[in-house]
Amino acid sequence: MRYREVQEQLRLVGILMSKRGGSHRVNHFGGGPETAYLTPDLDEALRFGLSMARPKHLPKNWCMQR
Repeated sequence: MRYREVQEQLRLVGILMSKRGGSHRVNHFGGGPETAYLTPDLDEALRFGLSMARPKHLPKNWCMQR
């Protein structure tokens, strides 16, 4: 996937992704630095961003990608 595709997919579930230098920053809308996650890997940014968006009390299949 390309950066813009991952960014749009995460935006749809309430997660922001930005790129600075060689790393991707993933965080909730309005999230502070304490909830941000930095990674150089785009696939890892997607996986972590989707896990941030998935509430822990819901069944996993409820939040599956379509």
